[in-house]
Amino acid sequence: MFKKALKYLRVIPIDVFVYSITKDSLVTFEDIGYKIQKENINENKEKFFIVDNGRIIHQSFLFKKLFLLRIINKKGPAIGECATISEYKGKSIYPFVINYIAHEELLNNRHEEVFIIVNSNNVSSIKGIEKAGFKLHTKIKAKRFLVFHFAVQRSKN
Repeated sequence: MFKKALKYLRVIPIDVFVYSITKDSLVTFEDIGYKIQKENINENKEKFFIVDNGRIIHQSFLFKKLFLLRIINKKGPAIGECATISEYKGKSIYPFVINYIAHEELLNNRHEEVFIIVNSNNVSSIKGIEKAGFKLHTKIKAKRFLVFHFAVQRSKN
């Protein structure tokens, strides 16, 4: 039990890109033939996923609030924890789903902006994010200890 607690008591480096999309910059994404399902996880988190042949082939989560956005003085929903199983990669599923989530949030829920945060070294996710119509908003380098961020460096696009 002590070892479990210790993993939370360490400094974690953060090196991410924050992308955003607004109603004015939404792009229409062609239907790729999969139905997106939605599940409410809790009051802050929703799961969007695609099932094919009885298994989940992609999932993305929408967080209504994300603490990291405070660093850039923003509020709003953020997409994260996205994953596509390997044999379905390269079929535009990821950009299709995040584009769908952005449309749903911007058009139905009246948010002004939707964010997605990605590690700066995740080249394939960055390509999918840009394909879905998101634009780079800010680069963040920082260190986190528990819920505290320090040594923060921000650079605007």
